[in-house]
Amino acid sequence: MGKLDFLRPMSDAACQRVENPLGLDVRLFGNDGVRFEREAFEQLFDFLDVARATEDVKGAEKRGGPVFFGDAPAGIDRVVLTPDFHKGSLVPVGTVARARHMCIPQSIGNDVCCGMRLLVTDLPAEALEPHWAAIQKRLRAIFFAGERDIPMSPRQREAVLREGLPGLVRTSADNEGRGIWSRFDARAAKEDLERAHAQGSFFTRRLFGFERFIQSSGKVDGRDPQIGCVGGGNHFVELQRIDALFDGHAARAWGMSKGTVAIMIHSGSVGLGHAIGGHFMDRAREIFPTGARVKAPKGGFYPLPTSGPRAEEGLFYLDGMGNAANFAFANRLFLGLMAVRAIEEASGRSVASRLVYDAPHNLVFKDGDVCLHRKGATPAHGPRGDEWLGQPVIIPGSMGAASYLLAGQGHEASLESACHGAGRALSRGRAAHVARDVFVRETAHLRVVGPIDFRSPALARRRDILEKYEKRVMEEAPYAYKAVDAVVDSVEEAGIARKVARLFPLCTVKG
Repeated sequence: MGKLDFLRPMSDAACQRVENPLGLDVRLFGNDGVRFEREAFEQLFDFLDVARATEDVKGAEKRGGPVFFGDAPAGIDRVVLTPDFHKGSLVPVGTVARARHMCIPQSIGNDVCCGMRLLVTDLPAEALEPHWAAIQKRLRAIFFAGERDIPMSPRQREAVLREGLPGLVRTSADNEGRGIWSRFDARAAKEDLERAHAQGSFFTRRLFGFERFIQSSGKVDGRDPQIGCVGGGNHFVELQRIDALFDGHAARAWGMSKGTVAIMIHSGSVGLGHAIGGHFMDRAREIFPTGARVKAPKGGFYPLPTSGPRAEEGLFYLDGMGNAANFAFANRLFLGLMAVRAIEEASGRSVASRLVYDAPHNLVFKDGDVCLHRKGATPAHGPRGDEWLGQPVIIPGSMGAASYLLAGQGHEASLESACHGAGRALSRGRAAHVARDVFVRETAHLRVVGPIDFRSPALARRRDILEKYEKRVMEEAPYAYKAVDAVVDSVEEAGIARKVARLFPLCTVKG
């Protein structure tokens, strides 16, 4: 890592100012224990060029050029970088940008409403010890071998896309008692709406081209390949042990008991999000008014107006994003039911579960004229009304390290945003080429359930399949991630959120 000579200390020891060519207010949160790489900042500076491009367009309008923003004072006024800040595929992960009168589809990418869902159970972790072989077998069968069994009627699919979790609850009777719905408690799910960000529902005025997905087979109990998918990359479903409690009062209020099993889910809108992201990134590029005095923004970060004469362009994107976000909330709910099912069937025990929180990231949050873009960052609102404990904040580590539950403190300087994980220390390409003895040492003791059982005798002669599987695990191995303790300490030291509980991984499902 080269010297980061553009960082300047601020009065807060856990915060630094990032000097940039445009003079924008950019703040980086992270203490001395967290490392940052120059490549991430180079990618960030490309993203910031959207502010220059926006000013170019407004200047061209005043000179009689094409009307794009009109009289709306569009622009970016603050950017926050969370402690897990690192280079991403399009924009650095851990970037929060507050814009006015416009949104930037590429700033959140295709993984729309990737988020975290945390369930706690009444099951002591030691009760799983005799059953790990059976649990892993059932997890693989349910998640990857066609046993998801999630029937959905066209009415249910449409309700999910339009309304999210409230729509799912409202239409649950369509398949009551069938497949996974036999484990769905509509009354409990309705109560759980208060334990999901925005009740697990983003406002949408219309659907974005998902009519064929809605109809599917047309049957009341039709199946599809999207619902109940973990996804790839860093997505997972993990069985965990609640290892430590730091705030007993908050922990009790959220149903946390030391030594019991928790289920953490990290997933998003899978194929639906990719359809939305791809379409609107192309649309933003297509309509951007480049000309003699308007250069295209670096990195492809084209804005869409949400106010003025072309407001419908941005508002249509937010509708499509809302459809995908609503699907993601429902998808995480099903993944939780699937995990509970696997435990029950393998252990022969009944398991009661309770939702702690469902927290999204990778979204544009619109409030009036403000569009707050969070890429790999999660809301961390403080006490509001009866929510005097603060919003639950879920920060996972790697599959070999602890994860944390925190309570948001409503930190204005951070735009009430926290990181959504430990953050990568190595790119996937570099992680996949780490020495094999290092990989074996780091992962041999882990329980990882994937689409294939690499120990199966049937695969003994299929080195091609085994090598491909091993490469995917290497990309997500513990050494590929930053030390989560330092990241979480930074969040707490900055006053963004305070620690409530630590959870330790027992078994990880990876797509």
